[in-house]
Amino acid sequence: SGQLPLHPDTTKLAVGIRAQSRQALQNLERVLEAAGVGRSDVVQCRVYLSDIGNWDVFNEVYAEFLGEHRPARTVVPVSALHYGSLIEIEAIAEVEE
Repeated sequence: SGQLPLHPDTTKLAVGIRAQSRQALQNLERVLEAAGVGRSDVVQCRVYLSDIGNWDVFNEVYAEFLGEHRPARTVVPVSALHYGSLIEIEAIAEVEE
């Protein structure tokens, strides 16, 4: 499911696009770990931004998070996100059995 930039322990929304991007990606990582996969197993990401002007900052944080790994990605500008979030991220990861 989509990951919002809410801290998992406090459910507080991170402040600003850089902090929200980091928190949403950290939340995504928790989901990946729970599924027994990692960042390098992500094959596709869909990113929803409430302001496409935040693209450059998000892209910088995203590149730091994934390093050299480059899954397919779609960025979708939207008018609003739940709880007033600036970003929401969903990903598909490949799980080997």
